[in-house]
Amino acid sequence: MGTTVSLRKVSPALVLAGRAGYAAKGVVYIVIGALAARAATGPGGRATDSQGALLEIGEGPFGTVALVLIGVGLLGYMAWRLVAAATDAEGKGDKPTSLALRVAQAARGVAYGILGVQAFRMLDGRSGGSGDAAESWSARLLQLPYGRLLVGAVGLGVIGYAGYQFYRAASAEKVRKHLDLGQAGPTQATWIVRVGQFGIAARAVIFSIAGIFLIRAALQSDSSEAAGFAESLRAVASAENGTLLFGAVSVGLIAYGIYQIATAWYRRMRGVG
Repeated sequence: MGTTVSLRKVSPALVLAGRAGYAAKGVVYIVIGALAARAATGPGGRATDSQGALLEIGEGPFGTVALVLIGVGLLGYMAWRLVAAATDAEGKGDKPTSLALRVAQAARGVAYGILGVQAFRMLDGRSGGSGDAAESWSARLLQLPYGRLLVGAVGLGVIGYAGYQFYRAASAEKVRKHLDLGQAGPTQATWIVRVGQFGIAARAVIFSIAGIFLIRAALQSDSSEAAGFAESLRAVASAENGTLLFGAVSVGLIAYGIYQIATAWYRRMRGVG
């Protein structure tokens, strides 16, 4: 009973933290997309991932303040996701499939929380991790019994997630499902949904490629074949006749960031507890 009362007291703060987290995610993806777009159109850009985006932000104007705000936002997102999953604040239910979804959302929150910690680590000059994380953990998995099966299963899972994101991007209703766009006005609401569809599809392209690389790593029992977000984005750029796709994906990642910022403002977020 006391725990429930305490959660109700902090509920508004948790919802605000969750919104800050969506905004922080949006900024990170906008930076990733902007750097890639610059690389697609000329010198000065690069294909990178979330950690690379944080490094770029930290080196920019007001970098310290920006890293603090993003770090706080991402940790807030983790707190919201964990509590919302535990209390079923979003009304998913208690069926096995619903519980699996809640666990997945909590895990997503933890992943972004780790990125938030890395943002704070960068304040004292520590990078918070290497750029070949996929290769590193794939190498560890491959050393385990049935390691190839484990890496292959992860690859299939990533491809499955990408497939769902493509399916979601194809449905305007799914893109706006959790958003209260009535206050946005019809024109702005339409553009938020369109931008979201484009951004979700672009992100799904990268996850599809990452999943394929993981399956290759499993089949060849070679962790060097594994690739994370940045490596998958570079694979798009280096593909034959891939310049147009690379440019489209780059703009799409910016669109995804904008969609996340819109989500921070318009998402329906129920109180917890």
